[in-house]
Amino acid sequence: MNFGEAAIPIVIRVFLVFQSRGILPALTENQLSGNLAFMKTTLDLPDGLMREVKIRAIYEHKKLKDAIAEFIRKGMAAGKNRPAKPPKPVKLRGGPITTKEIEAAIAWDRE
Repeated sequence: MNFGEAAIPIVIRVFLVFQSRGILPALTENQLSGNLAFMKTTLDLPDGLMREVKIRAIYEHKKLKDAIAEFIRKGMAAGKNRPAKPPKPVKLRGGPITTKEIEAAIAWDRE
């Protein structure tokens, strides 16, 4: 059923205008409407882990796919609360580098 341009929400129209001007990457109709399609995928999981997931899904009266999706959602949500780990410091041979050496390396790279 097509209700014409008036039925298209303003947010989608704004996305389409920006997209036509090259400001946004191309979005699919499902992405614009908020209907995210299910995706089939294959995972190689350890047998013991898969057995635990199956047992838990049965215990919670859930389909296996629903239980796995819930575990992934919970894991993703838990990751949001943790601060990012700072990178490990780099160990240099030959002692610390001076500012003069850093500036010389930058200048050499620009030549």
